[in-house]
Amino acid sequence: MKKRLLFCLMAGLACGGFFTSCSDDDDPTTDEVVICPIAQTTYTDASGLVLTYSGQPVLGKQVVFTPDANDGSKATLTISGVLDLSSFTGLMNSRENASATLAAPGVIPGQTTTNLTVDLTVSGDEVSFEGTTDQDGCTIAYEGSASEGGLTLNLNVTMPANDLTGATWTISGEAPIHFVWESDKQISIVPGMLDMPIGDIINLALSFPLLGEQTVNGALTQVFHSVTFGTDGNITAEYKKNMTDAEWATSPLNVAQYTANSGSLRLFLNPSMIIANIQNAGLSRSTTTDIVTNLMPVLLQYLATGIPMTYVQEGTNLSVYLETETALQFVEALAPIFQDEAFVAQIMQMIASNPSLGQLSNMITPVLQQLPEVIAATTNMEVGVNFQK
Repeated sequence: MKKRLLFCLMAGLACGGFFTSCSDDDDPTTDEVVICPIAQTTYTDASGLVLTYSGQPVLGKQVVFTPDANDGSKATLTISGVLDLSSFTGLMNSRENASATLAAPGVIPGQTTTNLTVDLTVSGDEVSFEGTTDQDGCTIAYEGSASEGGLTLNLNVTMPANDLTGATWTISGEAPIHFVWESDKQISIVPGMLDMPIGDIINLALSFPLLGEQTVNGALTQVFHSVTFGTDGNITAEYKKNMTDAEWATSPLNVAQYTANSGSLRLFLNPSMIIANIQNAGLSRSTTTDIVTNLMPVLLQYLATGIPMTYVQEGTNLSVYLETETALQFVEALAPIFQDEAFVAQIMQMIASNPSLGQLSNMITPVLQQLPEVIAATTNMEVGVNFQK
């Protein structure tokens, strides 16, 4: 009897252990499933995006948050530029405004779109992420968070090294403006007697005191001190808002960026940042509109690809300039301003009030009248700035 009881007890324990083991194996709570609380969402300046690059704000960008369909602990951030011209009423004509969204530069110079695959830390209805990745020679450190109401993303980028990386160049004190204009059409100052190349006339004008007692070259050195080509792809400048300012100011980050390689430079401009800074500077609406309206059609085609420029470094000297094809586009865009009667009248009044400009008074009218022919016959043009270390 005792032996039978002991046998039944041992059998019961064995069966209990077996069923307990099977129950553990089937427990669905053993492997925790991570569920991302945010669906695919596009964040912009107007819908909760807070984006910084090198610690400073960036406007005019968007980030698309896409959770991984198979893994709730991962997501992709797709970063690109966006420019909604309809928000800048009056800066473009109605036809161009009809195209509400146009190609714009991405957040990293040379990349129109940047994709980051991130690991998520889920906390309630919010996720956070951080990490470092290498793309196209760039090292990208990122950290941020997202919820249904907004996304914060902070980027710190180190661009591939180039000839200009990390260097600061001071504007040349002798000849700060790099200007070459060669045309098969010369300006007829005195018909049949005196013709002058347009390049000679412009360089002559730059040497005259057009701005009070200052030449254009001299005035430029008074308000523009230096540029720095940052390791993050930013270009910053030291300048003065007024000639009477005692200290140099530094331009904001993320307004102008660059890539450079073997004498070729691409300049990327952020229109949203530029317009914000112009408006903050307190310029009149009419001045802002005139500048942007004339230059915008040219700038638009270079927003995503960057404005092509050439740089030539010889020892401690550096020249950065637009070459013929690109330079002519900007000249042609601004030429109508110089055909405006009111603008020409202002120039003539300025010349008449300055006795030292007497030699130029007879040149202004024929230059403006013959400008379209000169532009059409242009064979070479370089427009830029000369620097030194």
